[in-house]
Amino acid sequence: MGHAFRLAVAGILLAATAAPALAAPSALIRCDGYGRRQTPGEQVGRGLLILGTLGLFGSAEADNPGAREAGEKGIAACTEALTDSRTTGNPVRRAEVLLMRGVRQFEMGRFDDAIADARAARAVELTPLVRAHFDRTLGASTIMLEAFARLSQSNQAEAEKLAHQAAQARPTGLYMAEEALRIMTLTPEITPEEKTLLERDWKMSPNMRPVLNLSGAGDWAGAAAAIKTLVATFTKPGVVILSHQAALQALAGDTKGAEETLARVGQDIDELAAKAGGTDQNAQTAAQQVARADEMVQLAKAQVALNQGKIEEAKGLLAGRPRWLSPASLTAQIIANVQARGGPGTVPGIDPAKIRADAMKVVREALTGKGVLNNLVVALPRWEDASEAQDFGKLIAPTSKVMQPKPTRDGAATSIVSARSAALDTVNEALLVAAARATAARGQDKFAVLINFGSNRGTRAGITSSFTLFDFVTPADALFATQASRAFTVAEIETALGAQYRAPLPQR
Repeated sequence: MGHAFRLAVAGILLAATAAPALAAPSALIRCDGYGRRQTPGEQVGRGLLILGTLGLFGSAEADNPGAREAGEKGIAACTEALTDSRTTGNPVRRAEVLLMRGVRQFEMGRFDDAIADARAARAVELTPLVRAHFDRTLGASTIMLEAFARLSQSNQAEAEKLAHQAAQARPTGLYMAEEALRIMTLTPEITPEEKTLLERDWKMSPNMRPVLNLSGAGDWAGAAAAIKTLVATFTKPGVVILSHQAALQALAGDTKGAEETLARVGQDIDELAAKAGGTDQNAQTAAQQVARADEMVQLAKAQVALNQGKIEEAKGLLAGRPRWLSPASLTAQIIANVQARGGPGTVPGIDPAKIRADAMKVVREALTGKGVLNNLVVALPRWEDASEAQDFGKLIAPTSKVMQPKPTRDGAATSIVSARSAALDTVNEALLVAAARATAARGQDKFAVLINFGSNRGTRAGITSSFTLFDFVTPADALFATQASRAFTVAEIETALGAQYRAPLPQR
């Protein structure tokens, strides 16, 4: 009995001393927070990527993103992880580690090293079928990392070229297009490449991006037209976007349109102001919206007065305010316009050039400073199982009970909801296909997206959407007339995505 007891105690002590070593995260976990992944294989006969056919390399280890090391420690962890059998036996996993090491090199300001790691990640040896899927996901992220590094080296032209290349790797994707446009907005001119991405972004997810980029380029007529189209997508537009519209209309020379919008938003601001007197969150939000709208209304009225030759009225509308919080491009332009017509002493203490420069400094800092790191670490797309598209194909099939089109807005539009967690661009593509097929089922040949809004978070695949609301209209809907310039054809969506987003055929 004594011998058995001593053996039991020894076993407990051994386990106790071994536990910390077993619990310590490996270099792979400390590098990017994730353990091994199955090796991508191919089933060429069906033209599909599948997982697990080549087996798993290395020991299993629970994912732990919280264990990621930053800076020098992160670089060292990733370098050590490159010797792990889970990376030496799996080129996709190796590329992910190289990408993360490149991100940490970027963090330390070693931009050439970051570029070298990005290129090494792209250069891993893959079969053609795996390469095609890699290039749409992880490969595009290595190009975007290089773009951010070039931007940080003050090489704007090369950064824009690389950002466009990354976005083109997935022509029906949203995330990379948005990232590329953030880089491109640093220069006032809109290049053909930027125009292409703006049009893509505008069609897939109507938002303020085209308005802001066109404003930055001084294309007031284009910005006014874009925001008018955007306003039409809302059942009840907010006071901030309406006041923004009025200012852009005034800058574009549409004085009558600006006055009509000002009359419309004035009543809405009065109603919202009545809700802003409390101390709860709703009241505070209302107060903030009123303050922002009032400022842009003041700017819009000043430009309207200027358009009508009422110089003193325009000067009076802008007098006495030490700073402006409205979008820099339109604020600076209206103040500059009034100063040019009003003579010396007009809007004293306000320099439009400084307003623009300060705003651009903030934008650039967000793209090259610490703020970009979270995007690079968490949001950049990584590898995602290619069968996700087929899984969505099952969900959008007419026999499915989910992701089916339903009337919304009292029958004025159609809505499809996705509640499956997957890479943001995969969900976006699936919803486009679902809308195209629902449109075709109604006997229509095109559709326009009204809302593409989701709840996003960072996962192993990068930025993912766990819930997305997608509203659209077809030519059979009255609202389509205001959105026709943004429409997709059913044929173009089916050509680009239809084959991927179908349920798999039964195996024989």
